[in-house]
Amino acid sequence: MHDPLEALRIAGCPVDLLSSAQRAVLASLSPQETAVLVTVQERLREAEGEVVAHNLKML
Repeated sequence: MHDPLEALRIAGCPVDLLSSAQRAVLASLSPQETAVLVTVQERLREAEGEVVAHNLKML
């Protein structure tokens, strides 16, 4: 079963800090859309390097 919110959580997106309306939008993502966001999140994390300030980042 496809669960976009769980996939985004696992990828490190702080989806639980979003509004319920924003979570509803993310929850309706297709598997392909979810995969794109997960890939972008992973690439952004790789680009951060080892030392990063504790800032909230959605992507």
